[in-house]
Amino acid sequence: MYKRVSLRFINNAAKLYSNAFIHSVHHKFIISQFKYFTKTHALVTQGYCTVNPSFQVIEDYNKLYKEKLSELLKDPQYKAIYEKYKLEIEFLRHSTHKVPSVITDFDWLQLLKSTTRGQRRSYLEFRFKVEMKDQNRGKKTEPKQLKNNSAEEDDNVYGLSKYSMFFRIRDSTMNRFYNSRLISAMLHEPAIVFDCGYEPFMAPFEQQNCAKQLLLSFSANRIHDDPVNLYFCNANMDGLIMQRLHRIIPQIYDPDFPLNITEKSYLDVFDKKKLIYLTPHSNIVMTEYDPTLVYIIGAIVDKTNPRAISFQKAKQEGIRMMKFPLSETLEWGTGSAKNLPLNQVLSILLDLKATNDWKKALKHVPVRKLKDRRENMLIKKLEHREKRLNKILSSVKKY
Repeated sequence: MYKRVSLRFINNAAKLYSNAFIHSVHHKFIISQFKYFTKTHALVTQGYCTVNPSFQVIEDYNKLYKEKLSELLKDPQYKAIYEKYKLEIEFLRHSTHKVPSVITDFDWLQLLKSTTRGQRRSYLEFRFKVEMKDQNRGKKTEPKQLKNNSAEEDDNVYGLSKYSMFFRIRDSTMNRFYNSRLISAMLHEPAIVFDCGYEPFMAPFEQQNCAKQLLLSFSANRIHDDPVNLYFCNANMDGLIMQRLHRIIPQIYDPDFPLNITEKSYLDVFDKKKLIYLTPHSNIVMTEYDPTLVYIIGAIVDKTNPRAISFQKAKQEGIRMMKFPLSETLEWGTGSAKNLPLNQVLSILLDLKATNDWKKALKHVPVRKLKDRRENMLIKKLEHREKRLNKILSSVKKY
């Protein structure tokens, strides 16, 4: 109890120091405004509660989505669209079979916002894949659970989490350890910013994918040997991205959570001269990591309609732009897109900051995009097709 309270106090003090007081810029100091998110969210969970905060937050959001849907269906126009989409979904269920078994209130809110049949079909297919992935994960864990249950029946089992001579390190201890490292990074390490202001330009499934990538980015920074001070700027607290993050991390709005989330722009938080926007559409190639600069990563997932939105935004705001030396350092395969998820971009920056070696940093680029792997995959496909053709020809010659 004492350690938990002291950690909360240190974390709050670190946020107050790093956000409200002093930022050093070229041997001079600028006083910045207090930029920690102070808005009281409706679904913020309190510490030391008896109910699991994850279940409580999920239940609250489900109630919120149900109320929104019932309020929306009071309009006769939306009611007619709702009945029309129900028939369309039943047709897709029997024709393509790529429709989730359960369509939640949240799914209906996203479907009613869609304007084309292709958007609805792609969203239902996305939800179907997520459902199948969860079912397959459950099937894989069932044998492990049966094995653990059978092992628990034997009282003399020696191993991890059973009879052992080693001290057990609990998850809460590991969380406090990682959080303490993030607190130190908030005080002493440079900042990296995620620009979360692209939510209107993304489809619903892209927004959910963006939330997942932001979660993986926070996790990658949390477990890295040399973490940085991470910021989520231009965050819409009532938007889909922050709602999905809140469902996964119920403590994200707690004052002692080691993450800076603000609705303000990075222009109001940092010195404009120190900002560097990372965009693949820039002509300037990044050569090394400069700890005196603040690098901005556009939190956007644009798989369906890729556009140079981040380039246009940075140019309009007068911010310098750079890009990773992907083409100069790696041999890309034909047809490989040079777009990377947000968590891989952050991992590259973290390793570059720690080692200042591009070869080590760019190991986070998926191997399937590189020339050697794509050529090997193409050769395997051709060999497989050749075997199939030989089988067909041999069966034809017999007749």
